[in-house]
Amino acid sequence: MVEEGNPHHYFVATQDQNLSVKVKKQPGVPLMFIIQNTMVLDKPSPKTISLVKAVESGQLVLGHEKQSIKQLKEEQGLMKSPEQRRRKRHKKISGSNPLSCLKKKKAAQDTKSTPSEKKRKRKRIQNRYTSKSLYEKQNTE
Repeated sequence: MVEEGNPHHYFVATQDQNLSVKVKKQPGVPLMFIIQNTMVLDKPSPKTISLVKAVESGQLVLGHEKQSIKQLKEEQGLMKSPEQRRRKRHKKISGSNPLSCLKKKKAAQDTKSTPSEKKRKRKRIQNRYTSKSLYEKQNTE
């Protein structure tokens, strides 16, 4: 079960010395054993440590990991066949932004009024007390 690189991440628990030596030769297989009613996880073997260093440095990807990555890509539809590849669309060249362009101002006509056309402005009466006094003054005249 653990000969092919332990793809299912199994632990091996044994008291047999011959089996534990064989397991230590396989990288990535944890070994457990019992000492005085206590389960003990053995330290990683030198092969496991060298495998971890190689994977961390990016030099090595395990075979079953490659297969699982390829299978996951096919399931998710990430793997592109030559038929699915499309040419990259280029952005079309467009003119200036119409929102940033100012409209042309129309020629302003002279709309100056003549003095005879001016209307007389009314004075605003601000409160009623003054309005009464103004009204009385106008009546007396």
